[in-house]
Amino acid sequence: MGLIAFTDNQPDWEADGGPGVFFVPVVDSDRRVEELLALVRRTKARVQLLIVSAHWGPNWGSGAPSEHRGLARALIEAGADVVYGHSPHIFRGVEVFQGRPVIYSAGDFVDDYAVDQVERNDQSFIFLLHTDGGMPRMLRLYPTLITDFQARLAGRSSRQIAERMQRLSRHLGTASSWDTAAGCLEIPLAADMHR
Repeated sequence: MGLIAFTDNQPDWEADGGPGVFFVPVVDSDRRVEELLALVRRTKARVQLLIVSAHWGPNWGSGAPSEHRGLARALIEAGADVVYGHSPHIFRGVEVFQGRPVIYSAGDFVDDYAVDQVERNDQSFIFLLHTDGGMPRMLRLYPTLITDFQARLAGRSSRQIAERMQRLSRHLGTASSWDTAAGCLEIPLAADMHR
């Protein structure tokens, strides 16, 4: 398994011959996007399952920015099996592209922000990816709720939280279903897409 992480935040922390972050501007793309895609291609040649962690975008807003969607698709075409987005304090929808999941924002798992009653930064998920020989097959989302700085399974709020994710994902063309017995939202991933 391989993991590549980058951010489009904090350009002043960029590693430039020393310690720092892998800064890749998403909105005003430049050569660093091509460097990221080349790294994805090289890494995928050495691993079965490749996750790209994207710390991107503003802290709020539930829609997936078009620039993120474009880069996520390019990352998958280059070899990423999962694009795991984070940075916003709320969850965004999940898109399935070429049988691979793109989590545009996983939201907060634990935070110290006051709860925004509209955007609900206290709600998120445990994301569980099922694979078969390195091939993503199913993404299961178990709703969580932050209370007193502790993440817990959402209990009675689970279905409501899952319905919001279903709406956001549906806008991205992604179908999902609620598994009552398991208490999770299931997103099936397409059959093997040969690369």
